[in-house]
Amino acid sequence: MEENSSYFELLFVKEIEGTLTGPEKAELTEWLQNPQHGIVYEEQKKLWASVGDLQKMKTIDKKKALKKVEARLFGRFAILYLKKLERIAAVLFIPLLLAAFWMLYNSYQPANDIPETVFNTIEVPPGTRSSFTLPDGTFVYLNAGSALKYPLNFNKGERRVELNGEAWFEVKKDPDHPFVVSTSDINIKVLGTSFNCSAYTNAEQIETALVEGKIEISGKSGKNQFLMEPGELAVFSRQEKTIEKAQTNLDKYIAWKSGKLMFRDDPMIKVIEKLGRWYRVEFRVENPEILNYTYSATFSGESLDQVLKMLALSAPINFSILPREKSADMEYETQIIKLSKK
Repeated sequence: MEENSSYFELLFVKEIEGTLTGPEKAELTEWLQNPQHGIVYEEQKKLWASVGDLQKMKTIDKKKALKKVEARLFGRFAILYLKKLERIAAVLFIPLLLAAFWMLYNSYQPANDIPETVFNTIEVPPGTRSSFTLPDGTFVYLNAGSALKYPLNFNKGERRVELNGEAWFEVKKDPDHPFVVSTSDINIKVLGTSFNCSAYTNAEQIETALVEGKIEISGKSGKNQFLMEPGELAVFSRQEKTIEKAQTNLDKYIAWKSGKLMFRDDPMIKVIEKLGRWYRVEFRVENPEILNYTYSATFSGESLDQVLKMLALSAPINFSILPREKSADMEYETQIIKLSKK
């Protein structure tokens, strides 16, 4: 018998129904020796298996489906099988048709289920800084080891972003749509202003420095709500769950966006936190009392080695740079700096 695809499609159907004769099975096996035929056969089997549980096919007009079979298989030998194909059509072609409808239905998501807001997150790894403009025109400068999540299109209400780390904001004025910076513990609400917020997850405090305008700070529970004036610093204690504010020199809190690291009587624990993010290193302190030392200095463009030498000159500290080790995927681990007491 002539070997054409229509004939062997018919054999596929008979195989599913379990009515293949011995000679037909031999013909089908021989035909499948061709790798390309085998690929087609396996794909058909997968599709048949995936729709085997679609019992809804009983509600479909089998006669209409049979016409599709006739159009596909019409040929010299097809007429002999038409009566039998009325049952076969329900087994094969109707499930295929239902499968198409089923996949289309599942891939379609009603408009009411589509999220109205799509978010984007910008992450800045340790050792780098980045600046960008939000969709509303607000300018943001993101410090090392920080992340900011924001909507691609702000809704009609407030303009809310989520900060993990440190960022400088120059908020686009829009009295009808307040700008809100949400951190792990506090919210900062503004109408148009310039301020800095440091809210690293592993830090004990969240610091907010207001340079221009007015902002309203409140805890997540709505407590400790108050307004800030320019030149004020607000400090939220994660341990005490309190917020305190005071007038102070804000230079050291905003110097980082100009490429400077400024310390003014800062405890050593804060110094090494900032240096670790700035230079993408990790500090290991051998003697806990080192963390109680205070430090004052300004760095602008110095290398890590230069900073460590100046640190050792200003405090009774020795430092050693450990060799960088390779991880299992052959990438170098973070540089380790060991600090010990002189």
